[in-house]
Amino acid sequence: MKRFLLLLPGPMQIPARVAKAGERPLFAHRSPEYMQFRARLESRVQPLFGTSSDILFLSSPGTGAMESAIVNMNSPGDEIIVMIGGVFAERWAAIGEAFGLKAHQAETDWRHGPSLDDVRRAMDRWPDASVVYVTWSESSTGVLIELDAIGQAVRDQNKWLVADAVSGLAISPLDMDGWNIDAVVVGSQKGLMLPPGLGLVAVGSRAWERSKTALSPRFTWDWSSYLAKVPVTPPLSLMHQLDAALDWIDEMGPGGVYKRRAAVAERIRGLVEGNGLEVYAKRPGNGITGCIAPPSFDIQRVIERLRDEYSIVIAGAPGKLNGKIFRIGHVGHLTDEEIDYFAQSFEKALASEG
Repeated sequence: MKRFLLLLPGPMQIPARVAKAGERPLFAHRSPEYMQFRARLESRVQPLFGTSSDILFLSSPGTGAMESAIVNMNSPGDEIIVMIGGVFAERWAAIGEAFGLKAHQAETDWRHGPSLDDVRRAMDRWPDASVVYVTWSESSTGVLIELDAIGQAVRDQNKWLVADAVSGLAISPLDMDGWNIDAVVVGSQKGLMLPPGLGLVAVGSRAWERSKTALSPRFTWDWSSYLAKVPVTPPLSLMHQLDAALDWIDEMGPGGVYKRRAAVAERIRGLVEGNGLEVYAKRPGNGITGCIAPPSFDIQRVIERLRDEYSIVIAGAPGKLNGKIFRIGHVGHLTDEEIDYFAQSFEKALASEG
């Protein structure tokens, strides 16, 4: 099968040593050996979340982790606030409505993402909503919102805050405890540099208390079942790969992974702007660069040319941004040589389109 260079919002290339770790021997998942391994992995990943809280490992995509944060924190008929700054923020509302919640959608400027003032206005407008759902790093736009101030404002109103950090974790520094976030959900195929299929949820003490009274139906995603036992077969090979990815991150030194992601993002944004295109996000994160297409620009043709002639895969945009922007993903592992090759190929593809 042909090998492509992936510059997608996820998944991306998997470092060879991380991929190799998936071949480590399996062992019984209901055994002391597994419980020790899981506990060690939890302690290793907590610093990326900026928390001392429990980390749950789910056999799921990021959306499954999101669903768990809906059903464990709400009862049918509850009101929630969803801050809408992109397509994946809209998913919070869709999941909530599927479980009988009244999801109040607060639309914001997608190029900036939800601001502190936006969240305050939403809480004033819907005072009976108890949980606020936000997307910290919006994969459909490339925006990274200012979550620290939002967390304090939500806590001041005695509400709960849940954040989607699927395309933000291990890309930008996160301080769950310091920012007053009650739960954070993540998928494995982005900053953690793994294949898809491992969902992670960091659950703070206030979220645990809330979950005790939540009545939404749940079975596989029941958080409480993951604490002292193993309710379903865990994705053990992915967890071995996570262990290897954390070795990689640790070897980069304190803050090293964030410095690398920032340097790559800066180069990609410079490449885009240097070729006369505009970055969509007014507050860009370091994992995804959304590019505004001029009126005469054929997005699909450039995507196809990169794929067919250079074996490079980038992405269009979902939802209302489809046909208006395209996205270059750099959420995970890219070598300097791969970036050089992409830059040269990107400029050739643009030149071919005039």
